[in-house]
Amino acid sequence: MKKLFLILMAFCTLLISGTALAEGYTNYLNGDSNFIFVDGHMGSAWYLDRSSLAVEKYAPPQYIIAVNVCTVPNADKGNTAISKVKTYRFFYNWNNREMYVDNTGNSNWRYLRPLASRAETSIVMPAGEMAFYLAYKMKFYGAQKWYHRFLEEYVDVFDNNFYRLAS
Repeated sequence: MKKLFLILMAFCTLLISGTALAEGYTNYLNGDSNFIFVDGHMGSAWYLDRSSLAVEKYAPPQYIIAVNVCTVPNADKGNTAISKVKTYRFFYNWNNREMYVDNTGNSNWRYLRPLASRAETSIVMPAGEMAFYLAYKMKFYGAQKWYHRFLEEYVDVFDNNFYRLAS
């Protein structure tokens, strides 16, 4: 019974979050494809600035990419004014399939687990995934399915619609 309850709760959470992201947010800020929607929550939207993307390290299997992410409050109500721009740095290890974020600028890397909670990964994980895809035209976490222990099945972290925004 507990297992069934957990599965139903996980399904409902995925259903609600997918619906929330789809409504009220535009794929590109002001129609500019340089500003790609990567996350939205409670009316605020975050857009990755494609023109700011900088590859700092290209030494496969290790990569470091820096990119600016813009915050737009009340985006679900039509606001398009950027209130904040933050630079994030991402470290990727392709062989281990691990992504890390450094938002302090001090190379203080924090691991981003593929199926971690929204509290741990919102904004940064989708921004890191999009940055890698823009730089190399390859999916990082989205290149494979990940085992979800509550659902007891393999799931996608990002669907193909996410990557279509990079076109």
